[in-house]
Amino acid sequence: MAYFHPLPGRVLTLAAMLLALAPCGHAASPAPTADTLIYETREGDTLIALGERLLARPQDWRRVAELNRIEAPRRIPVGTRLRFPVSLLKHVPRDGTVLAAVGDASLQAPDGAPRSIRPGDALPPGSVVRTASNGYVTVKLADGSVLRIQADTEARLDTSRQYQQAGFFASVWEVVRGRVEALVTHMTGGEPRFQVRTPQAVLGVRGTEFRVDADATRGQTRGETLTGAVAVQGGRGETLVRAGFGTVTQAGMAPAAARPLPLAPDMAGLPALQERILVRFQLPSVPQAVAYRGQVAEDEQFQIVRGEVTSSTPQLRFADLPDGDYVLRARAIDAQGLESPDAIHRFRLKARPEAPIAATPAPGSKWRTASVPLAWAAHPKAWRYRVQVANAADFQSPLLDRDDLTETSLDVPLPPGDYHWRVATTAAGSDRGPWSDPQRFSVRPQPAALPPPQVTDDTLAFQMQGEPGQVFELQLGRDTDFQSLAATQRSGDARIVLPKPQEGGLLHVRYRAIDPDGFIGPWTAPQQLVLPACVRSGTGECLGASGRFAVSPP
Repeated sequence: MAYFHPLPGRVLTLAAMLLALAPCGHAASPAPTADTLIYETREGDTLIALGERLLARPQDWRRVAELNRIEAPRRIPVGTRLRFPVSLLKHVPRDGTVLAAVGDASLQAPDGAPRSIRPGDALPPGSVVRTASNGYVTVKLADGSVLRIQADTEARLDTSRQYQQAGFFASVWEVVRGRVEALVTHMTGGEPRFQVRTPQAVLGVRGTEFRVDADATRGQTRGETLTGAVAVQGGRGETLVRAGFGTVTQAGMAPAAARPLPLAPDMAGLPALQERILVRFQLPSVPQAVAYRGQVAEDEQFQIVRGEVTSSTPQLRFADLPDGDYVLRARAIDAQGLESPDAIHRFRLKARPEAPIAATPAPGSKWRTASVPLAWAAHPKAWRYRVQVANAADFQSPLLDRDDLTETSLDVPLPPGDYHWRVATTAAGSDRGPWSDPQRFSVRPQPAALPPPQVTDDTLAFQMQGEPGQVFELQLGRDTDFQSLAATQRSGDARIVLPKPQEGGLLHVRYRAIDPDGFIGPWTAPQQLVLPACVRSGTGECLGASGRFAVSPP
């Protein structure tokens, strides 16, 4: 049986074979070198008949005879291994097909002007795809191989051919700048040949998954192999990059020795639900990583990419994503720019309707009141609001849970203690949004009513009730607004002694407590203090008081 297969021991010549498929437009790329496939003859084969069946120009059988030193083209021994230059074989061009296109991207046919690219577009050989910073295009070739063209990239389908008689498919992509991801599959009944060329390197494969970054800023090409193996040529050198390794090629130089790719980030602990419009993922740090790349897509094949970020820290942030189900893939990047294998995390975004802005109580605030006023900003799409108050931040056992509120405030009676509260928006159709961030506040005991003072001829002694460490401030006023003060004093002692006003009459008294952390409590309700008038001697000495002393509410 006749068959074609690569020459034994020629794994590294695969890229050279592909170079013969199309001319290279970059002087820095390796010079084209013809390669061959092997045909093993069977009974009845002649070189002339093989030329009719296999060669694009049947008369080129003479070149095959010269290459193989065949002197009798009609009498070839069975089992002879003939070398056929790939450049002479019959082939037909095959268009690629656009599977997906998102963002700003254009397609320029070989004989046309650039236009917006659309799913289903045909890509004949010679077509150029350009993507903007938000553009992503996925192309499927006739053999089932897939090329994902990333943002800020220009790529040209240089060659796309099917060698039907020889049993394989060959394609060449020229990446002028930017990044591509290739998934090369084996075609039924033959072997695919797939190549990516950049200004610095040539990467050739047969059945593998790999990434290429033609970095115009650094003037280098980075190649990363995820499965299989990739032959990389640059300058006059060549290296084989196996799965889990990558290489960097500078212009005019041989590829650097293959080095292990960074470890992928561990995303096992990331949340499956995101509830904020600004989506944040805090990744664990990866050793030797200097940066991180993250992409969010609607599909696991990352054809519909909705966001991409590169960060110098392990935190990835994405904005303006609609609510829905997504897939995150993240990579660590080392100092050479090589990227790790993908780490995958699926998550759901439910951030709308947004939570109202919680106004009162403020975080960490303290209250010495019988009830605490809760207040929040109005949401334009609110149908109702839901409010919870709990002792613990997990809200497993809320003390208050109201989902029927139409106003933006609520007074809640609460005994002394520590509390947490949160609020959520419910839009029309019972579409409930996420909770606001919990706000912690505390309720302190209200100041006790002031008992009557101990009165002597010269002093008033007030005994206040409070907590250890508090400082007390007491005021005696001649009016209910305490604009005219008869006396005021601050003390760390709960007992405050004031000189007794000698003129007597109606005064007003109040006090407040200041906590050790500086929180100033409210004034107590003013109380009336009726002092007996002082009977004085001719020298002004108080001989005694007339009338009766009393303390009462105003």
